[in-house]
Amino acid sequence: MKDFLMLKGGSVELTGVPATVTVLPLGHVVSSKGEFNVDEASFQSMKEQIAQRGVDLVVDYEHQTLKGVEAPAAGWVKALRLEAGNIVADVEWTPRGAEYLKNREYRYLSPVVDVRKADNCAIGLHSLALTNTPAIEHMTPIVNSENYEGGHTMDMQKLAELLGLDPNTAEEQIWEALQTVLAENKSLKEGGETASVANKAVCELLGLKAGAPTADVTAKIMELKSGTIDGVNLLEELKALKRQNARRKAEEAVTLALSAGKITPAQKDWAQSYALADPEGFGAFVEKAPQVVPMGEVDLGGSVALKSAAPDEATMLVCKQLGISQEDLEKYGKEK
Repeated sequence: MKDFLMLKGGSVELTGVPATVTVLPLGHVVSSKGEFNVDEASFQSMKEQIAQRGVDLVVDYEHQTLKGVEAPAAGWVKALRLEAGNIVADVEWTPRGAEYLKNREYRYLSPVVDVRKADNCAIGLHSLALTNTPAIEHMTPIVNSENYEGGHTMDMQKLAELLGLDPNTAEEQIWEALQTVLAENKSLKEGGETASVANKAVCELLGLKAGAPTADVTAKIMELKSGTIDGVNLLEELKALKRQNARRKAEEAVTLALSAGKITPAQKDWAQSYALADPEGFGAFVEKAPQVVPMGEVDLGGSVALKSAAPDEATMLVCKQLGISQEDLEKYGKEK
């Protein structure tokens, strides 16, 4: 399935092995099935696009670069210029490409041009190709070869998302936003700005003014990473609250264990440490532990004194588990 229409016409014929070739004429390009515009802004946009890539523009054979197959170069575009109402390119041909042209085995040059759908203006140059079946094709991209059946259309929704716009934003507004971004970028380059300007949306989220310097944005992000907001270290506050909550839960668990007679008052400190370090483990211990203290003998206030004149069987069982002799119990366990 083709991504664009086939438009006849607009061929560029080559003679010999030219060092300079015509890529596109300036003006309104018309063919049998469509049309597009080429102006000085198109030329500047193409030059900027090539400069951003940082590599020479390729001249291939029959648009093989676009087909995902082996695509040897016939030549390399070293520079774009405006000359006599045309966009022309200085080309450095490979020996093989020069031989084809010298023998007239290839006679036409075919540009791959990106066209902005909003106003049908050419805005980019992907590559050039040697071909013997010239034509101009419309939509994005335009390929000057009638037997090429590939191509890609620009995903406007993805472009809108990249610009921070709603995916359903009208195409005209998307292009306006893109032009604004390009204009701001151009202004920064021409003015020799050294400080980057942060994205407006990011600034707003961080509580900064739109256009805040990157240094201010970085400082704010580092502050947030440390957990500090408006001078308050929220991470430390949160940690303190978690510790306080853990201690409270441990105390409640130990109190319940004491109330159920599962531990003795003398075990309270040990139980508190256990419940704080391993709440689940302590809970499992209490659930399985037998009742070692009669309910009437439990003193939640922490006293370990005997409640009766003589130790009963349950008390002696607990004392045995704790390593307390009956003599020590009788001597020190009496309430005074």
